[in-house]
Amino acid sequence: MFNRRLLLASAALGALCHSAWAQGSAGEWPQRAVKIILGFPPGQGSDVAARLYADDLNKAFGQPFVVDNRPGAGATLAARDVAKSAPDGYSLLFTSSGPLTIAPHLYASLGFDPMNDLNTMALVGRSPLILLVRSDSAIKTLPDLVTAAKQKELACGSGGNGVTNHLAMEMFKLISGARLLHVPYKGAAPALTDLMGGQIQTMFETTSAALRYVRSGQLRALAVSSPARYSQLPDVPTVAEFYPGFDATAWAAFAVPRGTPQAIVDRLAVELNKSQLEPIMRSKMIESGLEPTPNSTPATAQSYARAEFEKWGNIIRKANVKLT
Repeated sequence: MFNRRLLLASAALGALCHSAWAQGSAGEWPQRAVKIILGFPPGQGSDVAARLYADDLNKAFGQPFVVDNRPGAGATLAARDVAKSAPDGYSLLFTSSGPLTIAPHLYASLGFDPMNDLNTMALVGRSPLILLVRSDSAIKTLPDLVTAAKQKELACGSGGNGVTNHLAMEMFKLISGARLLHVPYKGAAPALTDLMGGQIQTMFETTSAALRYVRSGQLRALAVSSPARYSQLPDVPTVAEFYPGFDATAWAAFAVPRGTPQAIVDRLAVELNKSQLEPIMRSKMIESGLEPTPNSTPATAQSYARAEFEKWGNIIRKANVKLT
């Protein structure tokens, strides 16, 4: 009886010590530099946004938050590195929708499971895609585009096979019945050049890449892919106004390895939300192409990522999208 009581007391004491250690380590975090690992090269919109958040987190926590660029394989290498890192709060992933919710349906093996190995803890920005045509095109509205594309197949460019703007096109084809021939390019710049040159007739493109051409009058915006109108183009309708439920929005988020102490996750989420409410930060984020999402919580961010994972998987299967 004595041995049994001693064993139970030891187990209880061990559990209490473990709990105290976990709370203490989270409370003392961070005690050294924190890496923000990014799967894109310096200078891109995501890199600009990551550095803006790094500066704010540095001020909030009094430790350096350092952006570590690790491009490659559509940003999945960076996501894999974070998924396999220690869940101690010192390796954060700044990522987009592609590596977490699209890539798993396109690659045979990523070396990690984004939905189970990572915790999407904070959504920090959304960006619609803009459906574009040349400014001198006879197509002036989204219904005009659908009518023309039902009469004759139109060439629709994208920044590459399997990227978000390609999948937005596939979603649009499925919902509208438009006949669009996918023409993949190696990035947005050559696709936009060919759209302005008349080699292709239309495309979806990110706001960061396309907005200046719309504002300069070189391209016409027919619609945006988000559920609500885009603040920078308030007169441009959404695709959903014609086809309810359409949502092909690019987004950015912070994620951590599964098992990271909840106290750390919650503290980071609070500070990231505070940052998005600051007028200067908000302005800079919009300039980089992202609309802030300051109401995100760890629970809603993870739920949103899961819903996006299911949505894009369904589109990829229905459209039979394959990487070539």
